[in-house]
Amino acid sequence: MRTAYKVWSGIAAGVFCLVAIGDLSDNGSSTTTAPAAVSAAAAPATYVPAAPAAPAPVAPVEPAGDAVTVTDVIDGETVVADGQKIRVLGIDACDVSTYGGKQAKQTAETFLEGQQVTLRTEPGVEKDRNGRLLRYVDMSSGDYGTLAVVYDHTGVDSSSQADPTYLSELRSADPNGRTCSAPPSSNSSSSSDDDDDVYVPLPRRGDNGLPDGALTGGYCAKKWWC
Repeated sequence: MRTAYKVWSGIAAGVFCLVAIGDLSDNGSSTTTAPAAVSAAAAPATYVPAAPAAPAPVAPVEPAGDAVTVTDVIDGETVVADGQKIRVLGIDACDVSTYGGKQAKQTAETFLEGQQVTLRTEPGVEKDRNGRLLRYVDMSSGDYGTLAVVYDHTGVDSSSQADPTYLSELRSADPNGRTCSAPPSSNSSSSSDDDDDVYVPLPRRGDNGLPDGALTGGYCAKKWWC
């Protein structure tokens, strides 16, 4: 009996040791694996840059006009650019054969010839009956038509196909309308043929104090004496 008790005690003790060793093994595994799980959870995610957004489409900008260089001036309302005749819309300059027309051409030469200008179109308007392009002409300093009507040699073309609002602006800028004739000039009165009005110069050296007269060698004071 005592021998059997010892055997069962030894078996129980062995089982207890095995259970204890298993528990210790489980605890050790938990201790070593837990930090690994925490480290995995705490590790920062790899940074992946976001793809750039596609740019929004930009609507095309319509050009304000055609930039050209004026190569010649024909008259106060007609210029040449890019090999084509351009008729300035909205204005009516004096004919180039008149005094005012010559002044109008000189004004156009001063402000336009050799200069880069911008030609603007009027919707539905292209050419006149002479084949000239009908265009508004913009200088770097402003609209040429508005400048030209300030002078007496250029007025507003009421029959023009220009925009009515633009024509109204031209009329506001035109103080006196158009005058093509030369300004009046004061003519001096003709000199009289009376001898009293004849200019008599002062005596010159060589007269020797002799009396006036062609035969005396003196100074000729009256033209009909000589």
